[in-house]
Parts: sequence; structure tokens; C-alpha cells
Amino acid sequence: MQTDLNRDEFLELLEKLSSTKKSDVLSIVEEINNKMSNAGVTWDQLLISSQAEEEEEVEEPDDDEVSNIEDVEESKSQPISKTEITEVKKLIQAIDAISKSDATKQELREYEEDLKEGDFEQMDLQYLRALKDRLSK
Repeated sequence: MQTDLNRDEFLELLEKLSSTKKSDVLSIVEEINNKMSNAGVTWDQLLISSQAEEEEEVEEPDDDEVSNIEDVEESKSQPISKTEITEVKKLIQAIDAISKSDATKQELREYEEDLKEGDFEQMDLQYLRALKDRLSK
């Protein structure tokens, strides 16, 4: 909302509109209208949920930020070196020995397959490092 219109107070007023007394309803409508006029708020603005309002306020990244994001994403999708392949194999063995989860063991088999097919990337290596660290604690 644009100004000082208290959302909770406004919702309370709307709830009071269910009164059976016409004079009460007219009084509440007048109060709502005055509050909206004083706040400079339209019905469209008023009826937008607070979540939708917050989503609208999200700023788009500028060109430098987009470039940095693309650089990070590109570095994560880079193939791994021969030294890193050795590290991956050791990580898979270590995680396999630590983990008791069938799902994790299946995931490790899939990573071994990716490694054989050349589909293993930097982000996969980062994930395995983090997984080993997490399971080692």
C-alpha cells in the first residue's frame, strides 16, 4: 500500500460490514472511504495481497549482476580435470562408506555413470564435497 493505511485495521473494518444494521454498515463504508482517500489508495492497490505487493518490488539485476551470475553458472558447468576425476572417485568411495541411505547410494551410482560418460561437471564435484562434509559431521 502506498501510505499509512493499516492493513489489519482495514481488515477489521471489512469484517464489520457483515453487521445487520444498515446504519453501522454505512458508517463503516464511510470510514473505509475516508481512510482510503486520506491514504491515496485505490481499490486495486488495496486489494493486492501483501505478498503480491512484495513480489512486485523485487528489483531486476543490472547488466553487471547478470554477467556475474552467468559467469558463476558457466564455471559450475565446466568439465572437471583429471586431478578432479581422481578426487571425485575418492569422494564417491568415502560417501559410500559413510552413508547408509539407499537413495544416496543410488545417487552415487548415477554420479559414477556420469563420470564414465563425461557428463560430470564442477557443480557435481562441489555437491559431492559438500555432501561428504555434511555426512562426516
